[in-house]
Amino acid sequence: MRVTGVIRTIELHTLAGKFKDVTTRQVARLALEVERATDEDSEELDVDNLAGMHFLGPAELVPRFAVGERVLIVMSRESSVHITNIKLAPLS
Repeated sequence: MRVTGVIRTIELHTLAGKFKDVTTRQVARLALEVERATDEDSEELDVDNLAGMHFLGPAELVPRFAVGERVLIVMSRESSVHITNIKLAPLS
């Protein structure tokens, strides 16, 4: 899935380990004001269905991006919330 929107919040978030001996880790957690979303086949998705959704990525994203920036996020097929690529998006 590909999502374009403006960052509303970006913060470090702690994920607890779900299995024995798996330690907690910090990730970046982003909320967007979604403008456009497409699936793997480039079909348009209803952005209202993505309201309130948070996207997760490496903790290193927090200092690289800021609230108010317009970004394009690509998520993995396996999980529609894990960021595989993020970059600043030009105004369209």
